[in-house]
Amino acid sequence: MTTGRIVIIPFLHGKLAPDGTLIEPDIDAILERWLERHPEFQGREFHVIKTGGDETCLVRVTTDESPDLASYDPAQDADLYEAFLAKSEGSPPKFEKIWIEQCEAAKGIESEFGTQKALDYLVGEKFLNFLEAAEENAVFRAEIPAFVAEIKRIFEPWQLRECLEKTRQTKPFDPALYEPDEPDVPGVDYGDYERYAGEDPETIEMLRQDDIRECTRDLLLVERAREWLLEEGQ
Repeated sequence: MTTGRIVIIPFLHGKLAPDGTLIEPDIDAILERWLERHPEFQGREFHVIKTGGDETCLVRVTTDESPDLASYDPAQDADLYEAFLAKSEGSPPKFEKIWIEQCEAAKGIESEFGTQKALDYLVGEKFLNFLEAAEENAVFRAEIPAFVAEIKRIFEPWQLRECLEKTRQTKPFDPALYEPDEPDVPGVDYGDYERYAGEDPETIEMLRQDDIRECTRDLLLVERAREWLLEEGQ
């Protein structure tokens, strides 16, 4: 568990569709149902943590530590999201074994859509997500060598290198994206324009800092992937 945070909804994993895409859990709907069951926590700030980009591998919800949640056990509300939890013994896949299906899906994607699509899916998305999840989970960490070995069986070293050179490259933060056009409000002086801005300067700065943290995080994950897949720095 993150220091200073209480886990409200544990890591949920999407379901793999036949085409290899991930059907994500609707975390907003799940949290809404959780709040219906626990209305006393309405208005509390919750933190939705997602790993990955457009296709999320893992997602969970935490909130700041407080005495009224000190004894909370997420298992009591597991029925709200059990379809996205790991299955019982003997029912595949367990969370830490999801890489096996992802590798098989990547082979199908390569056959149908080409190597680049398969690389983007397995290396640029799923493997990086797995590395991030492994930081907090020893069971995931133990699976990394086997995951790496399978990736190397599917792709050539030069393909992995080219993929990692451009994976998760992001554009610089642009605060202009949060500035609306000048409002067309009769009788309003342009000096009042700031009152109508989409975001105030403090919020824009907060978004900029978040963007910096996310970019830094992505860079670190890519470097770790390079160490594993290209044996750089080892």
